Amino acid sequence: MSGGPVPVVVVAGYLGAGKSTLLNHLLSGAGDARIGVVVNDFGAVNIDAMLVSGASGGGSVRTVSLSNGCVCCTVDDDELEDVLSSLAARDLDLVVVEASGLAEPAAMVRRVVLAEDPRIDYGGLVYVADAAHLAGTMERHPSLRHHLALADLVVLNKIDLAADPDAARALVREHAPSAPVVGTVDAVVPVELLIDAEVLARRAAQRRDSPRQLTLDEALREHDHRHDHEHGESHRHLHDDYAAVTVETGRLDARATAALLADPPRGVFRTKGFVTAADGTRLEVHAVGRHVRTAPERGRRGGAASVLVLLGIGLDEEAIRSRVEGCLADPDAPADPRAVLSLLRYSAAAQADSAILED
Repeated sequence: MSGGPVPVVVVAGYLGAGKSTLLNHLLSGAGDARIGVVVNDFGAVNIDAMLVSGASGGGSVRTVSLSNGCVCCTVDDDELEDVLSSLAARDLDLVVVEASGLAEPAAMVRRVVLAEDPRIDYGGLVYVADAAHLAGTMERHPSLRHHLALADLVVLNKIDLAADPDAARALVREHAPSAPVVGTVDAVVPVELLIDAEVLARRAAQRRDSPRQLTLDEALREHDHRHDHEHGESHRHLHDDYAAVTVETGRLDARATAALLADPPRGVFRTKGFVTAADGTRLEVHAVGRHVRTAPERGRRGGAASVLVLLGIGLDEEAIRSRVEGCLADPDAPADPRAVLSLLRYSAAAQADSAILED
C-alpha cells in the first residue's frame, strides 16, 4: 500500500517539558494511525500499558511492535537514517523522533530533510516548552531561544500550572513570532495536527478494505465523537483551535508565492495545494513550517486554478486570504519564464543538487 512519503516529525524540548508524555499520548491515542517512534530509551515510553507483539533488532537498535500497529525503537545518532528507512517500509502513517539526547534540533532536522530515502518526508519540528517554568529555563539555557526560533509548532505544555499563561505565550512569541503555539495539559496533541487527516483517513479505509474516504472535517469530527463517547463527556478540544483555510484563485506570481510558502502567515503549520504560475507552469506544493517542497503536477492541467489549503492553529482567515490573493499575477504584464525558478528550487531534484554542493 502506498500513501506517499511518511512524514517524520522531530520532537525537541528541555528535560521535563513533556516530550515523553507527548509520545505516550500519541501512541495510546493513535486510533487507526500507525506510528513509529524513535527514542533513546524505552524506559521513557509506557509500552508496558500495551501488548507487545514482537521484538527484533541487532546491535544498539532495538524495536518493539505494539498491538495497535505502532512501532517503538531505540537508536543511536549514527543509525538514525537507517532506522527511518526501515520504519518507512513498514506501512506507517507517521514517524516521531525525540531529538533530546540524540542531537541539537537543527542538526536533527537537517538529517531528516537531507535523508536520501524518497519514502521519508520532513514533517516539522515540534518544540515542547514548559509553560510553568519557561522564563527560568530560558535564563539558564539561552540556546532555547534559538530552538524556539526553529520550531514549526510550539507545544506550550503545563499551561494549567503556569502562574501567567499569557506571559508564557508572549515569551514564546518573542522568539517564534509566526509559528503556531498551542497550550496543552499533559502534552495532549492530536495526531491529526501532525499528519494530513485526509491521508490518514484514506490509509485507514484501505486497511479496512473500504473505499470510504473521510474529508478533513469529517475525520476531525469522528475523532471528537469517538473521544466523547469513550469518556462520557463533551468538552473543548484542541481541534477547536485547529482550522483549515482553502483559497482558490487564478494564476499566481511565482516569486511572491515562494515567499508566502517560505514565510507562512501566523499560526500556519502546513500548506498544501496546486499553484499555476503566470507562465502556465503548474506545480504541486507542500510546506511544513518554512520547509517547502514543490513538484510539477502530474498531468499538467494548464490554465487550472491555483488552490492552496493552509492548516494551523488560531488562523486569521481574512488575513490569510488577503495574503494569498496578494500573490496574484498581473494579467497585463508579460510572464517572466525565469520567475518559476523561485518555486522549482524547492523541488526534490534541486534540493538534492544543493545538498551535493554543500557536501
